[in-house]
Amino acid sequence: MSSLPSTSAARPRSVARRAGAAVATAAVALGLAIVPGVAAADPESTEATAPVAAPRGAIAVVEGATQFAVTPEALKRLQQHDLRLVRLDAKGQTREAVPAGVPLRLDVTSGVVTNMDGRIGGRVLYEDRGLAVVNTRTRQVARLAEFESDLTRNAVLATVNQSDTIAIGRAPSQRITRETLNVADRQVRLTSPVRLSGRAAERLNRVTGTDAFERGETLARVTSQFHLDEEQDVREALGLDKDLDSVDTSQSTRQEAQERPGSAADEMATEENLRKAFPNAAG
Repeated sequence: MSSLPSTSAARPRSVARRAGAAVATAAVALGLAIVPGVAAADPESTEATAPVAAPRGAIAVVEGATQFAVTPEALKRLQQHDLRLVRLDAKGQTREAVPAGVPLRLDVTSGVVTNMDGRIGGRVLYEDRGLAVVNTRTRQVARLAEFESDLTRNAVLATVNQSDTIAIGRAPSQRITRETLNVADRQVRLTSPVRLSGRAAERLNRVTGTDAFERGETLARVTSQFHLDEEQDVREALGLDKDLDSVDTSQSTRQEAQERPGSAADEMATEENLRKAFPNAAG
């Protein structure tokens, strides 16, 4: 499928932009008490979610991966509209088709996990590979690249044909439990369905020239495993008690954080932790 247009020229700039944006987003998330529950990289989205409390602690993600397994129902719908899923390489060039039932794996480049009032929060960036949706009849292509996981707002973010970053899909929030956080192995493990956002459905339909995508449909099942920084104590960094059943009550409550917007920052991730989480960011 080499006849499809290449997007390789803009990749170096996009990497620097993503890293810088990730640091800015993490810094904002770690310094605000209450922020609107809409993905920061998707400011025009009208899909409202619940307000997000300030994080009570953070720890860097040093490696890991996320696998996106497109559901059989979604694959069937794509086939009915002459659409095919094709892998993208790091230069944005189309490669082999994605076989049915085989997930797309993206390795983590950097990130941070936070404790959002007892729930998993944070942000994770992935390697520069992605997925293309190709209309085999008209040759129209939607390239999904520069993937990110916004764990705070339960959104999977990506660009469509190098346009602005939008929430491709949304997943249920997940509490910090023994199932989602293995303290001994220093791992976060998350599995959840991702439902297509309204904005993504509209954009993908327009770019591919179809009406194959529907808001709210389960697009994929996502499985993630993140390895945490070995230099930090996981419980202390995230403000957890020994049983992982509750957060440290000595830390600021959601109401206290709302009344004193800047006060929670002292108990959150330091600049050093942010540098560990996003080592490739400029400035």
